Amino acid sequence: MIITKLQAHHLREIPIQSPPYRDLPDRTRALLVEVTTDDGLTGWTPAGYAHKSIVSFINTYVAELVVGEDPLRRARIQNKLQANLTRRHLGATLTNVLATLDVALWDIKGQYTGQSVHTLIGGAHDRIPVYITHGAAYDNAPVYSVEELAREAKLLVEQGNTHIKNVVGRQAVPDPEDDYVRMAAIREAVGPDISLAMDGNCRMTLPQAIRLCRLTEELNVSFLEEPILDNEPDLLRQLRAHTAIPIAAGANHRFSARDLLVSAAVDIIQPNVCNDAGYTAGIAIAEMAEAFNVPLGHGNGSGPHNVALQAGVRNGKIVEYHFHKWMAYNAIFESVPQPENGFLTPSAEPGTGLRPRDGLISEYRVSE
Repeated sequence: MIITKLQAHHLREIPIQSPPYRDLPDRTRALLVEVTTDDGLTGWTPAGYAHKSIVSFINTYVAELVVGEDPLRRARIQNKLQANLTRRHLGATLTNVLATLDVALWDIKGQYTGQSVHTLIGGAHDRIPVYITHGAAYDNAPVYSVEELAREAKLLVEQGNTHIKNVVGRQAVPDPEDDYVRMAAIREAVGPDISLAMDGNCRMTLPQAIRLCRLTEELNVSFLEEPILDNEPDLLRQLRAHTAIPIAAGANHRFSARDLLVSAAVDIIQPNVCNDAGYTAGIAIAEMAEAFNVPLGHGNGSGPHNVALQAGVRNGKIVEYHFHKWMAYNAIFESVPQPENGFLTPSAEPGTGLRPRDGLISEYRVSE
């Protein structure tokens, strides 16, 4: 079996369900990568960056290196790409391209063997806890008011979700006092039994993050994700020493998962298979984290792909369904796993089980 085609499709203006009580956003865009073999198998995966330079990079440089290779020899393909491509091409986004290709190759392996990726990884859990991230304003939409956040959170809980997350530090200058007011309103709206998490989006200084934690500890926060600028490991370690709130973070352009684990910087490590890890690196991170007795979690969307990793490894803990990206998945793919009573069940279909809807690419593809 050999790869006969690698193609990236840039899609725009795909209709999606808008957030509760809001009309926008009602459209999304996506970059879908298609890997086809001479056996008639096709692996699909979304990439994290949808713009012209990425599409051109994949369809020229990457395709030229990958076509003709055996899709089951993932390590050989990774070695070839790393030997011939450098970060000078696209900087940090090269990691995203490599991760995207890795997910598609796992999809092909699953179809070839008749097994789900979840099973191939290890099948440790039949289902995994899921949290819903909400209240993020996209496409120049106005920032959510305190009342809007509380109302939306209450509705999500009424729909059967048991764990929700909201973004803090969104102001031009992060304001822990304002964030406390917003999180307190959400806690009051959903009651004491719902798990409530915060996402700092790597925007706070250490004093700001410490202040936020001291204010919100009374709200019984389940975890605080990436509060510190650049996920700087030593500052995250210091933050952990000042709070009982568990700290979560993932690797980025400056610091690796190893840096975070060796520095004792996190309580939860967060690889994202579509953006920066792929399943292969995600499994390696899970095994490394297990040596430090650190569980895996997941942030940054792509939950329907990440659930296979989280449920597949022994130390998988939780997967994110970011509302906007969840609606995008529902619009782009057939048979998307849906949260049910606080849990997500990974697909049992061969591969990832995620296939684009019929006619989607032809209708929404952007001519490059």
